[in-house]
Amino acid sequence: MGTAAAVALLLTSATAAPVAAHRSSCTGDFTPIYDIQGSGGDSPFDGEVVTTEGIVTVDLQMTSEIRGFFLQDAHGDGDKATSDGVFVFHQDTWSPSFDPSPGDIVRVTGTVDEQFGNTQIEFLESGEFCGNGRVRPHRLDTRTFNENPEQYEGMYVRFPGALSVTDTFNLHRFGEVWLADDGVVEQPTNEFPADSPKAAEAAADGIARSILLDDGSRFSNPDPVPHLSGDTLRLGDRTRNLKGAVQFDFGQYRIHQQVNVPFKAKNRRPAAPKVKGDLTVASFNVLNYWTTLGGRGATTADQLAVQTDKLVAAINGMGADIVGLQEVENDVNCGDPDTGCSHLPTETLVAALNADLGADLWSWVGPVNHYNYYPIRNEIIYRNDRVDAVGAPVALADPAFDTFRDPGPPLENDSQLGRPPIAQTFEHDGDVFTVMVNHFKSKGSPCDVLGDPDAGDGQGNCNLTRVAQAEAVLGFTDALVAATGDPDVLVLGDLNAYFREDPVLTLETGLDNVVDRYVHDPYSFNFFATFAFPFVGRGTLDHALTTPSLTDQVKTVKIWHINADEPRFLDWFDTSRVAPGPYRSSDHDPVLIGLNLHDHDKH
Repeated sequence: MGTAAAVALLLTSATAAPVAAHRSSCTGDFTPIYDIQGSGGDSPFDGEVVTTEGIVTVDLQMTSEIRGFFLQDAHGDGDKATSDGVFVFHQDTWSPSFDPSPGDIVRVTGTVDEQFGNTQIEFLESGEFCGNGRVRPHRLDTRTFNENPEQYEGMYVRFPGALSVTDTFNLHRFGEVWLADDGVVEQPTNEFPADSPKAAEAAADGIARSILLDDGSRFSNPDPVPHLSGDTLRLGDRTRNLKGAVQFDFGQYRIHQQVNVPFKAKNRRPAAPKVKGDLTVASFNVLNYWTTLGGRGATTADQLAVQTDKLVAAINGMGADIVGLQEVENDVNCGDPDTGCSHLPTETLVAALNADLGADLWSWVGPVNHYNYYPIRNEIIYRNDRVDAVGAPVALADPAFDTFRDPGPPLENDSQLGRPPIAQTFEHDGDVFTVMVNHFKSKGSPCDVLGDPDAGDGQGNCNLTRVAQAEAVLGFTDALVAATGDPDVLVLGDLNAYFREDPVLTLETGLDNVVDRYVHDPYSFNFFATFAFPFVGRGTLDHALTTPSLTDQVKTVKIWHINADEPRFLDWFDTSRVAPGPYRSSDHDPVLIGLNLHDHDKH
């Protein structure tokens, strides 16, 4: 049997599962499955040869599958501590002629083994058909199951309600989909302060109501990709009355189904939102747009072409006049602005945008006054028929972004903290305002050498570093206001922090969070990284904040959900299976801000 779940979960009731009438023609003694399973962490028969009997519930014996079947005792012993089911690993080398199907009553003799925490019977010495029967699945809800999934290991179970897709990260790799009761799991610190009891409760409940659906294949990269609803499977899509057998494998309890699980598209791909206002500004993390092949982005020319086409569809589709970009390659041609640098990635994207429109309407603001050596950087592009750039773009030089975590030459770029914020002032119909684009330090890479490790409060690695970056941004905002003589500043970007985390709260001491103010149930990213457990889920990493003078000029804020809800295999990496148009052009959703600018002297 597998080990008990790591998180204490909420209690609900379960309904017993009676077994339909059956008759076995096999005679002689056998060891019941529930005795083989036992009530402890390991089977009391581990390593011994046993004979047992039961009804086949799920058959996954094909070479491409997990090469076995699930067997369940016809009656069970009524003891919740002992499972009534077991997995029988039927190796191809024994007897291909013994090929039971669901509903067959069979008697098998084999060796009991604790296979990485899962009790199974293997090395079959014999198998005998004894008749037919039917097991009614044990009715459960997700929270009851997760209270102690070990007691259901090997059993046939049913979840009668609606379950929503909440993660598809490994859908194309291992045929896995995380499902959740009560809707998609949300990031706890998107709603509750970090290190608060409510955030901890939300984290535990998110795990308690989630289960893992497995397609039963034993090879990676199954083809075709299972579970799809049409050509995709978006977060929030639903299935009902899920049935399957429970197995513990690769550190997780999972449900193996006999037939393909049907999903209903409850979260259809949205068209571009209608953004009210005279001017639209967007923030967009473009997922490592590199024109240098083989770096963080595309590795082939075909991949780059698809990535470029998808970004063009997204950017021209959103109808923005100014776009702040994050995760653009920091190519070496712009390492020293004194040399009169070009910037191939941004110039390539701008050229593609203009080619799509058939006119030179997009422009790059140009090189800034300060670069660091981090491999990606922030950029700003704009519609030259809609706004004029006022002066040159500027970047912030500050230790919060420029410090190296480890000693070494500058070109060891991954050791540098971050991507300096950049800013550009624009004029639209006589009204002036400034856009600043940010990308704060990530949660994943460590900052231990700076004394800033993961504190276990749900904010991940480098939280103090992000707070320092937020403080630097507030200072940069004041400096921009002083330099331009205009109080209107729009602060955009991927802050790698959710709404109720310290970096965002720090920015809110001097700026107004217009995403939180204008968007109902906001999210822009789905985060299921194992290092963040149990603080996982869907939330907002991409933000827009305004100086108080600009706040009342914000007409609307929208998040276009083209990426966070989509499976990652539909991006540009595999050019043979790509989502249409803008969908899965990145892993972050773009944020759109509609403005009605006005002259302060007239109001």
